[in-house]
This record gives sequence, C-alpha cells and structure tokens, in this order.
Amino acid sequence: MSLDRITPCCLSRPAISVNRPALPLGVDDVRRAHPGDRAGLVDTVATAFAHDPAWTFLLGADYGRLAPRFAGALFDTRVDSGGVWVTSDLAAVAMWEELGEEKGPALDHRELWEAYRAEAGATAWERLCEYERAIDVARPAPPYRYLGVLATRPDRQGEGLATAVMAPVLECADREGVDCFLETSTMRNRLFYERRGFTEAVDLHIESGPRTWWLRRAPTPPHERSFFSRPMERR
Repeated sequence: MSLDRITPCCLSRPAISVNRPALPLGVDDVRRAHPGDRAGLVDTVATAFAHDPAWTFLLGADYGRLAPRFAGALFDTRVDSGGVWVTSDLAAVAMWEELGEEKGPALDHRELWEAYRAEAGATAWERLCEYERAIDVARPAPPYRYLGVLATRPDRQGEGLATAVMAPVLECADREGVDCFLETSTMRNRLFYERRGFTEAVDLHIESGPRTWWLRRAPTPPHERSFFSRPMERR
C-alpha cells in the first residue's frame, strides 16, 4: 500500500480513453481518475475490501469507521500523479505508483498520513507499520510500477472491470520494459494476478498478520504481447 513519498509518473501525461474492441463486455471508458471521483471510489474500495484478510487485519474491529479514511488516504496520495485508473461508473479502480530513479520532485504526503494516524489510533497504526515493514523487505530498487489497490464493487465482479483498469499501466510497463509489483493476501487473488503475468511470488513475513505474497510481473517482450488481442477472462 506504500506510505512512502511517491513520484509523479509518466501516467500524468494527457488522459486517454481506453476504447478497444477487445476490452471485456463492452467496457469502453477506462480513464484516469480526478479529485471529484473521490467519494465514489472511496465507497467502492471500502466495500470491496470488507472481507479482505489484509484490510481486516489493518483496520480491525473499527473497519466501518477506518476503511473510508484509509481508502481516501490511498486515493489522495495517487490521484495527483495520474496513477488512478477507473471505469466511468467508478465500479472498479486501480491505484498505481511509478517508482523511478529520475522522475522529478517527490510528492510529500507526510501530513496526510499523520492525519490518518491520529484518526486510526496507535494500535491500528502499528499494524499498518508492521505491514509496510514486511513489504519494504521485498521492495526492489526502482524503477518499477506498484499496484497498491485494485478493487471492484462486489455486485460488479465477474464483468472484466478489474482487468480493464489494470490494462493501461501494464501496457505502459511493457513498452518501457519495467517490472510491476503488488501484494495480496488471498490465494484467489494470487491466481487472478498470475494469469495476468504476476508469476513470481515471495512470501512476506507479517508476524501478526495474514499470509501475504509479494508478486512480480516482468515486462512482456514485444513479440509476446497479446493483452488486448485475445478475449480476456472476466473479473
């Protein structure tokens, strides 16, 4: 999820509309999010992760109060860099960071996270720090893309929306020859990501938390790229 300072990325180039015939189930409007999408996306993320082992570990019994605040903080740290991709109805969202060696001045979000810390309390904050320390052990040196959040509203799952909102950054990473990383705490999600190229897995040690894997997706060579040229599995 990353509490680090993040860098403005190539994803902040002028917005494009993803409108390709091979997108799943007629998804014809995948775009970058803007600040006005915040409320709708916070609701999508908080609803989608209500039963996720990592989020329930991080937020505990106070999930109902903290999940919107946590989701909002994750959105706020990424939207200005152009790293948040959504469907037009905000039913699915992918929140990316681009970690690079020379990407310009970093965005400092310490005040934002200090505000979240004050709301969450010491116990929840320490769980979040423990989780982040485990991820830090696995993090590679930049450059790479990091998928911090991928969420679809439960009543819209199975329509290919998650695949669609991931696609623009995966294509960008392939063109630039950059690895992508993420972490997940369910085997179902791990298999979903594996089918999308995240085939290398490392166990993270979160002493009091759920089993969690750090996944890597190597860039696809040009002659093997077919992300939009074959029918995509629905999710």
